[in-house]
This record gives sequence, C-alpha cells and structure tokens, in this order.
Amino acid sequence: MLGSAAEFRRRPARRVRPPVDSHLAQVFMRDLRTPAPPQLPIFRSRRQGELLARLLLGPEREMTMLDLAVMLRTDLGTVAGEVERLARAGILRLRRTPAGRLVARDTSSPMFAPLARLVMLGFGPSAVVTEHFAPLPGIAELHLFGAWAGHYADDGYPSRGSEPSGEVEVLVVGDVSREAAFVAAQECAARLGLPVHAVVRSRARWREDDDPFLREIRSGHVLRIPLP
Repeated sequence: MLGSAAEFRRRPARRVRPPVDSHLAQVFMRDLRTPAPPQLPIFRSRRQGELLARLLLGPEREMTMLDLAVMLRTDLGTVAGEVERLARAGILRLRRTPAGRLVARDTSSPMFAPLARLVMLGFGPSAVVTEHFAPLPGIAELHLFGAWAGHYADDGYPSRGSEPSGEVEVLVVGDVSREAAFVAAQECAARLGLPVHAVVRSRARWREDDDPFLREIRSGHVLRIPLP
C-alpha cells in the first residue's frame, strides 16, 4: 500500500549521481554555446575556424591533439571532438602512432582548396594581425608584405601543389615602439603557429623613397589592412 502524502514528504530526497561522462557533456555543450565568429558565421564556432587555420594554412604538418589544444588554449576533449568531426567529413586525416594520434590536412579532398581560402580570409594572418597590431598606440597604417600578401592577392590560392608559406611579414607604420610590435608579433605567432616578423617605420620614412628596404617591399605584393 502506498504511504500517506505526509510520509512521502518526510522521506529524504534521493541524490541522483551524475553520469560518468557528465564532464564530456559539459564540454560539448560549452563548445556549442561558443558564438559563431562574426567575420564568417558559416563556421560552427570561432574555435573551429581557428583550428582549421592551424591545419589548412602554412606548411603542411602533422600535429598532436595536445599541441592543438595548447595553441587554441582549450581542453583536449574539445579539440579531439572537433578533429574527429572534421576527419569524418574528409577535411582532415588522422594517423595513429605509438605516441598517439596525429592530425593533418587532407589535400586530396575536393573541399581543401575552397575551404582553406575561406579560412584564410576569416582566420588567417590578416585577421590575426589586425587583432593584435591595430590596438597599438601610435599606429597609422598596417600592411602585410611578402608571400602572404601575394596569397591574398591570388584568388586561386591555395591550390593543390601551391607553395606553402611560413613566415608572416608585417609592416607597421607610425609612432609604435619596437618592443610593443615584437610582443604583438609573438602573440600572432602563438595563435597562427607560424613565425611572424614585424618591421616598424615612421610615416615620414614610409612616404619617402630613400629606404632600400622599403623600396624592396613596394616592389612586391603589399596588402594594406584597414584599421578599425
């Protein structure tokens, strides 16, 4: 026979133990709540776009899940889940080794070139350089030069067989301290996984034509980055 309502109320509440995978569920939900990036909202999250930028841009390389987690400043479970989803879609490839799984781009995928182009525009060197250099006090102009400026000018980049670029070269024009520019370059390098080299010149030096180094820069590809 069922007890009375009063007896039922006197019974201590049973504690429900969370499932063993509750932490993974929380991580998954946190990843879903990460807002889509405003520059390219077609990506599921900003984290996904930045992960793809590490793997699809620059020299081809294999990375461990831990390396990616450190670069993206997130937890290992989130990175592993994202990588596995992209590998199932044929965008990345996984290789098992005694030391763990390694991940790299899959250049044989028909999605590689168009997706890498989108990733470069939304999460590549230009976007990252803007975030870290634009706030510097005294900055008047910001440019990419060299190979990466050429890649942005080439609508066909990247394509299978195209020469990947390593170093990102930045020209900072204005009254900016070299120490501040160096710190910004280091922050960009940590996010991109690529070496970043910054050159600082005053506005007067940039307007004049008596600097052989600046003449060399002007003779090649130069991409002016709009400042916010």
